[in-house]
Amino acid sequence: MENVHIIYGAGYGKTAAAMGLAVKAAGAGETVTIVQFLKGTDADYSILSQFDEINFFTFENSEKPYGQLTFEEREEQRAKAKNSFHYAKKVIDTGSADVVILDEVLGLLDYNILFEEEIAELLRTNSKVNLILTGRNCPDALKKKASMLSRIEAS
Repeated sequence: MENVHIIYGAGYGKTAAAMGLAVKAAGAGETVTIVQFLKGTDADYSILSQFDEINFFTFENSEKPYGQLTFEEREEQRAKAKNSFHYAKKVIDTGSADVVILDEVLGLLDYNILFEEEIAELLRTNSKVNLILTGRNCPDALKKKASMLSRIEAS
């Protein structure tokens, strides 16, 4: 994959930056698919679905962030997160969007829902899709595969 933008770091604004890029792409007539992970219902960006060019998906339905869930709730959300990732892979494989944003996908690594190799495999896909990944932590090996890195710090 040629165009991979990773937005990571301990600061706030990673999702907002990615959503701004979605609006910019939609304004340029590009189609955008956003898949959001681990956010809970308090981080609602679904208003972006009002743009015809933007498809917004969050398959998880918990009112609390993943780290605050019980074991049973985590298992349910884990399965939904994996399904979400597989859906995103299908969108990328088929090229059915110009831009794909995987918001907080790097957080799946923190909780061992996905492993670094699974994301690295996605980045090896032969696709013209512009891919944007967000999350707090980003392994060095993934950073090396990005065409653009944005680090957002907390102060």
